This record gives sequence, C-alpha cells and structure tokens, in this order.
Amino acid sequence: MKKRAAILSILALIVLSISSCGPAEKQEAKEQAEAYEPEYTEPVIPEADTQPEPEPQPDIKTVTVSATGDCAIGRVHVHGYAESFEDYYDRFGPDYFLEGVRPVFEADDFTLVNCECCLTNETVHVDKEYCIKGYPEYVQIFSGSSVEGATLGNNHNADYGPNSLEETKLAMEWAGISYALNDITGTYETPEGIKIGFVSVSMLGDFPTRSAYMENGLKSLRDQVDILIACPHMGIERENYANGNQQSFMRNCIDWGADLVIGNHPHVLQGSEVYNGKVIMYSLGNFCFGANHNPSDYDTVIYQQTFTFVDGTLQNDINAKIIPCSISSVTGNNTYHPTIYTSEEDIARVIGKMNDFSAHLGGTSFDGNGALITPPAL
Repeated sequence: MKKRAAILSILALIVLSISSCGPAEKQEAKEQAEAYEPEYTEPVIPEADTQPEPEPQPDIKTVTVSATGDCAIGRVHVHGYAESFEDYYDRFGPDYFLEGVRPVFEADDFTLVNCECCLTNETVHVDKEYCIKGYPEYVQIFSGSSVEGATLGNNHNADYGPNSLEETKLAMEWAGISYALNDITGTYETPEGIKIGFVSVSMLGDFPTRSAYMENGLKSLRDQVDILIACPHMGIERENYANGNQQSFMRNCIDWGADLVIGNHPHVLQGSEVYNGKVIMYSLGNFCFGANHNPSDYDTVIYQQTFTFVDGTLQNDINAKIIPCSISSVTGNNTYHPTIYTSEEDIARVIGKMNDFSAHLGGTSFDGNGALITPPAL
C-alpha cells in the first residue's frame, strides 16, 4: 500500500507540472508521463505451514512361551491313597499344585505342559507296570493356573483303556485347553493375534508311523501358524545325556518346520542345543509329578522363550532362558508342588547340570541367570 501511494504521488506531481507548463513543455511532460512504467514487484505469498510426513513405525509384537516337563496329575495304581496325589487333591483342591509357579504362567502368553497320565473315571487299568490316573476334574489344576496347552503324546495317555484317553480329551475340551496327539494338532491364538501350533507324538513304538504323524503335522501347520512347536516323547528313562537317535529325530523336526522342539519322557533333565537357529530342549524332566513319592532327583526347570515379530515376520534372534525349580516345596518328600528355587546354590547347581548335559550337543550353554547362550557360530 505504501508503494502504491508513492506512485500516485509521483503521477500527481507530473500532472501539476504539466498544468503549469507551456505547450511545448506540456507535450514533453505528457510524453514522459505516458512513458513512465512503475516498477512491478512480485507479491510475496506466505508458504503453507507443512510438516514432513512421519516415517511409519514397525509393528513389533513379542510372544513368550513357557514349557514344563511331565505333569502326572494323578496316582499310580500300585500306590496307596495316603500321601498320594489324590490325597493331596482331596485335602487342598486344584489350585494348590501349581501355586508356586502360577505367577510365571500368568505372565507369559502361552504355557505348554506334558500331561503324563489319563484323566478318567474308568476303574480297570491295562496290564503294565505303572498306570497313572487322575480324575477328569483334575484338569482344573491346569486351567486354574493359566496353562493353555497340553501334550498328550506319551505312553500313559490310555493307561485305563481307550475310553480313558477319550475322557482325557473331553476334559481338556471342557477346560478350554488346547491339546495335541498324533494326527490331532493343537493350536492357540494369543489376544494379539499370534497363532501358536504344536504337534505331540510318543515315539515309543511303531517308529515309522509315529514319525509320519510328526512330519505331517508340522508340515500341515507350518503355513497356518506363526510359531510352531514339536513335542516328541522319546529317549532313555533316567538318562541325562541325549542320545544320537534323539538328536537325529529332533533335528528332523526343525527341518520339517518347527521353531522350537520340547522333548519329554526321560523323567530327568537333559541338555539343549541350537540347530539351524532353532532351540531343542531334549528333556525337561518331571514337573508336577504324582507318580513318585520321593524321586532321586528333584531338580527341574521351566523353559521360557520370547519370540519377536516385526511387521508380522518372526525374527531370527533367540531370547530364551531356564527357570530352575524343584518338583516339590520341601526336600526329601514330594509334595507335588513345583517351586522356583531362590537360593544361589540351588540355582547354580541346576544351571551347572544343564551346561554339563548340553556340552556334547554343540556348545549351547546357560549363563548364571539361566539365559541361553548360543555358540559364536550361531
């Protein structure tokens, strides 16, 4: 506006000059006025207040899986009632047994146990040395302590005949617990939408048929789930060092698509290895174990692994640990009450055992806090 006013003033002066001049001067002044071209300035348009688009953040999800050893939530047929698992259940109820480890199971995303018994009302057992039976309502031991999955592929799932296995399946379904057995695969979906699948097969018996159950189950689930767990039941009882047959088969499970292998059956701890970037736990021993009043070895562990997904893709990192436990809340007597060790001596002993049992399997070990350490090459 100031510049326009100045221009108008100049034109006014020119007009005044023309009016006060003679004819020749007026003509010259008129020509000067007509030739005057005011300087044009491009108007300044303020720039829009724009901010750069924020870069999209990756969608990161983590899923923590816990796994235990054998849970024989019942009584062996050759044992009397007094001080048996059944006796403890009648006295203390279902919430007693996993009370000491419930906070761990409640804090994870998926807890998987091996149900090493049948849950049945049948009264006639099969002809074998040890038959383990709990009642269908005992499934509340699991459901009341945040156990989401159970493996049934073991050599005690039908100790009271074929119907005892069917009752066990019905009990799991009633409690909302996913289970797996042979060609029946288990699945579970976390609240965040991560799908977990597992296959459970006892390898004691017709090996080709049972191997096919495992291979076919893993391959059929691979494209349907985000995390895939193989649970073979095999090995030599009370032997702490996994043998070549175990290693060969459990490595096959990884080749067939498993992200994790959890073994059971030996009733004692065995070692661990990392094969093709995946963890194999050869045996997690006993856990909540009603089949023995006073076992020679009370040490056990909870195995725990956290899987990370970035934009839906499972990452290759391994974030795993063991939590050293006792199968009992006291020493010298099995109270069927797994308890997390708190003393440095007990923790160091269990970790030392696991490192010893793992040494011949490729260099995997556990640090003083129980975290899994993979060999440098992995």
